[in-house]
Amino acid sequence: MRTRVLRTVVGVATVLSGLLIASPAQATDGPASARVFTEGSSGSGGLATASLDFVNRTEVTYRNVTVRDVCPGDNLPVKAYIRLVSTNGDTSSRYVGSDTNGCGSDGTNFGTVYGSAGFTVAKAGLTVCLYTSTPGEAKCVHGPVRDNPYVG
Repeated sequence: MRTRVLRTVVGVATVLSGLLIASPAQATDGPASARVFTEGSSGSGGLATASLDFVNRTEVTYRNVTVRDVCPGDNLPVKAYIRLVSTNGDTSSRYVGSDTNGCGSDGTNFGTVYGSAGFTVAKAGLTVCLYTSTPGEAKCVHGPVRDNPYVG
């Protein structure tokens, strides 16, 4: 009887210690967003959101990447980019897409986007850009970044 209880306690302790080891990855995965405002507006602009999952030292999965044109009617396109930051601070950005839903409250969802780099990714996040009426000109905001748990 004592042996069976001892085995059960050791088994439960082993499972719980495995959960503790996995916790750092779960703690740094999670929501990311970036918000940009139109100059002189009362809240219009753009918003990009996603949920980040770090896969390893060089890959990040962005789930439910959504970009939304926050109106009223500035008629300016809003674009979202994923952003990877290396251990030395260099960044790599990749265009995801723009809101094609006009002033809709849901924005445009691009589903799952995979980010990878030829370098160690220390941090990851989103960038959202609001393009102006001047061709090629944009106001971009980098959202807060999340730390990669696989980089020590």
